[in-house]
Amino acid sequence: MPSHPTDDLESFLKRQDPSTLVGVLIELASDHEPVRERLARLQLSGRPDMLAAGFRKSLNAWRRSSSFFSYRESGDFGRTLEAWLDQVHRELLPKDPAAALALFESFIEADGTFFERADDSDGCIGDAVRAACRYWLQAASQCEEAPASEWSSRLVKLFGDDQYGARDELLRRAELLLDEKALRALAAQFESRMAGALAAPADDNGHSHEVFRISAALSLLAEALHDPDVMVRGVLSYSPQPNAMQQKAFVDAYLEADRPSDALAWLQGSWGHMEDTRERLESDALGRLGRHGESAPIRQRLFERSISVFDLHRWLAQLPDASRPEALQRARRLALGHDDPATAATLLLDIGDDEAAEAMLLGEPTRIRGDDYGALVPLAQALRTHRRLRGEAAIYRALLTAILARAYARAYGHAASYWIRLREIAGTGMDLLPLESHEVFEAAIRSRHARKVAFWAHVNGKRSDHGDEVGRRGNS
Repeated sequence: MPSHPTDDLESFLKRQDPSTLVGVLIELASDHEPVRERLARLQLSGRPDMLAAGFRKSLNAWRRSSSFFSYRESGDFGRTLEAWLDQVHRELLPKDPAAALALFESFIEADGTFFERADDSDGCIGDAVRAACRYWLQAASQCEEAPASEWSSRLVKLFGDDQYGARDELLRRAELLLDEKALRALAAQFESRMAGALAAPADDNGHSHEVFRISAALSLLAEALHDPDVMVRGVLSYSPQPNAMQQKAFVDAYLEADRPSDALAWLQGSWGHMEDTRERLESDALGRLGRHGESAPIRQRLFERSISVFDLHRWLAQLPDASRPEALQRARRLALGHDDPATAATLLLDIGDDEAAEAMLLGEPTRIRGDDYGALVPLAQALRTHRRLRGEAAIYRALLTAILARAYARAYGHAASYWIRLREIAGTGMDLLPLESHEVFEAAIRSRHARKVAFWAHVNGKRSDHGDEVGRRGNS
């Protein structure tokens, strides 16, 4: 251990003898290929042309390869691509911005090769392409030989050739390269193209695809400019009576730009099936304007419809301190009368009534929706913290029963962990009434689901994976 454990690693290394560090690096390089490769690139730091050639060799190898990456493999491939981008940005860009720019541009142009060779369901390859777009903008900003108009043209060309929807960062983060004057000129260029596209004959489905591509570009430029008006003008040019989704986009953009008065203008009238969303945004806009007397009643209505902890705290945040105890009593009454015991228990726990929370779960345990994993697991953990083990048992029984009833084999590992926790609770000797005893519950599960051998393999410690099982769904 270092003699000064409170120091950070950098300070510690700076105190070491250079020969010691050389020895450590040689040792690491002999055992770890990434270290060996990094040191090889370091040797080329004075020859950026050779460094760039090495990076391009790797890129060309990826472009030529015919290997396909499955869902499980594509994440590693995407991270490998992003690591390469980071290396070019860190090691080559400071020495030769033009060479780095060329590499980033070649990478972006190769995005189709990457997407066609992998199942990118987790988005890692898309993340790498977006990173390349940001790096391209940064590299271009350090290349002084081209005027802003030329950069705008190259930017539009690269963005326009996008076939996979991963190059949006080129416009969204265009402020990394272009100043406000150039950005507004680019927006004006797209608005001119919009006018031309709208003047052209429409297809059978209404506006041409080009209209929507231009609108998307204007929305991205609005983000770069931090000016929602650019997006709003673009949408209104082809949709003068915007629908609820379009109005929501306007409101979100104005609130992001801290322009609540402009947001409020688009929050008038009903949004139909999105009315709850409209009211939430309206309360946010009013709150930012300091109009809490108007915002609080909206938040109260939203809470009383959902009785969610999230909506409760949003309502309380708009109330004066003197009004909060009455609001909490109102929340408690609503929870005690609610028809979903888990939702009610979550709220009661939040307001400090863990006894009532457990009672809600024990009153009608068959009404606990065991398929609501996202809400039930945190609730069970909170009940355990409060030593409300009977309520915790009711939750885990509901989760376990739901998984087995659906024969959801991919979740059998989780079900086995619930089984083990239920046994731990039973082992405390606690009286579980009004729940049936653990022995009766366990016997019923064994009888009803005896043929689910994959589940019992997990219970018996013969399987440890939680996500790879796919079979035996017919074993009921």
